[in-house]
Amino acid sequence: MKELNKIERLKAKCTPADFLARIDNVDWYAPSEADRFYLKNYGIYNIKLRPERWMLRLRFDGGRIDAKRLRHLGDLALRERLRPLLTARGQIELHDISPERILPLWRECGERGLLSWQTLTDNFRALVTDPLSDCAPDARIDTFALLDAIRERFLARPEWLGTLPRKFNTALIGREIPSFNPWGNDLLFALAEKEGRWGFNLYLGGKNSETAQNADIFCLPEHVADLFESVARVYKIHGYRGSRSKTRLFHLIQKVGMPQLREWIARDFDRPLETAGAPKMQSSIHNRDRLLPIRRFGRHGEIDPQTLLKIADAAETRSRQLRLTPHQELWIFNPKIIQNPKSKIQNPASDRGGITACAGLRYCPLSLWDIKKDLEFLPMKRLESLGVSLGFSGCLKGCGRHYHSDLGLIGLRTNLYAETERAARIFLGALQAPDPAPGRLLYYSVPLRGLSALIHAILDSYEASGRESFEAFSRHTLWLYSTEFLQLWFVAAQLYDLCDLYDSFFRGEAESALLTRLEKIDGEERPVDEWIRTLTHRLWDLKAS
Repeated sequence: MKELNKIERLKAKCTPADFLARIDNVDWYAPSEADRFYLKNYGIYNIKLRPERWMLRLRFDGGRIDAKRLRHLGDLALRERLRPLLTARGQIELHDISPERILPLWRECGERGLLSWQTLTDNFRALVTDPLSDCAPDARIDTFALLDAIRERFLARPEWLGTLPRKFNTALIGREIPSFNPWGNDLLFALAEKEGRWGFNLYLGGKNSETAQNADIFCLPEHVADLFESVARVYKIHGYRGSRSKTRLFHLIQKVGMPQLREWIARDFDRPLETAGAPKMQSSIHNRDRLLPIRRFGRHGEIDPQTLLKIADAAETRSRQLRLTPHQELWIFNPKIIQNPKSKIQNPASDRGGITACAGLRYCPLSLWDIKKDLEFLPMKRLESLGVSLGFSGCLKGCGRHYHSDLGLIGLRTNLYAETERAARIFLGALQAPDPAPGRLLYYSVPLRGLSALIHAILDSYEASGRESFEAFSRHTLWLYSTEFLQLWFVAAQLYDLCDLYDSFFRGEAESALLTRLEKIDGEERPVDEWIRTLTHRLWDLKAS
């Protein structure tokens, strides 16, 4: 057996559940590394880089929150001068809590029904579903009751508190066209039909950099909680607990294979497993929920306490529904209008694109960019008007979901083209149903000063394609080519007019045509990788030759 990592050794000395009895003894001004781990199991977060500030992450499975709890949250944040932040799993974080206030506020939140248990580290994170799962016309299964049944199996239970090998994300989709991309979850229940019965196909092993894989299992709604627990037990028993970078469910599948994992699940499940049914969940790109009469709050996750209080008042006085969403937004709407297709109206103020941005340097010292503010360096209006999704992460942890967006960015620093400067790693072309795939790494490092022009070049090619969505452009054009050729194409497009090559580009026949063009311009022949080095430096180099 491989040696346990340091977190597993901590669990062996004291379980996260047993730590609760010691929580009053924590030195909140200088917590130990062990204390920092144990506190994460209760949603309390602090790191060495910013020891004077604490964060509390509250869970709202399915994004459900009522006006009363929202008002408590707004009052608390206003009173304590905290900064609320909406997350991409429908949770709310409270930032800038002082050491002397974190424990009293944690207890106060718990007393008011604002739970924070198991929102960090090796736990089942907040369960996500579509925000309109109970009222959208294309909803075939109301997943909220199923989320509750799953949640009862693990929440605040000692045997599950911090005992997984690594974090575990779960999504249930009962709509034909979800409003977000759910493929990056460890466990995905995706709408399916078999022999006239609505249920779910099971997909396993998704994470920030991978899409969940087909487990060839069909599950009826009444068996969802049991199947979830069987998968959880298999992962808890067989999951790796060595290097923290290789302990997700994905790594177990990679090592033993999906057939073996399915066999373990079948042994644990108390009834025969059915093979997968017909998939009915489509790509979220076809979703038009952003045109529904829904009021949306939260600019890339940021929202102020006063706005929370105003939303709570509006929801209570007008009997409206509230949802925290994977879009890092808080929605308020009338479910009766959503249920009636004839009463839908377009909301011209709604953006078509989806932007997911990690917390950034303002909230997380691990980030190299102030992501919320630095979005202004990007052509946001064009991205949104074209309906192109963007995931922006401030570090390699990938909280901005850059692998699961049309365009993905990681903020970093480089000295490749100049003295040390801000730059971004670029990912391109994530796919969803029917054959999901994460975006590909396009450029390892693009200086900030060249980032907007590069994105415009990518969008120029997309618009010229005439495709109905960027995902369709990715599937039918970008995925025809190697990453290496795409690197060359988009750099060359910024230096030279390639409009006459577009037709061959969309047919997948542009490689030789582009190389011929470049040879005529420079008067010499080079392999693709040498052209890439030459043109990227020609475009971005500020260093003295």
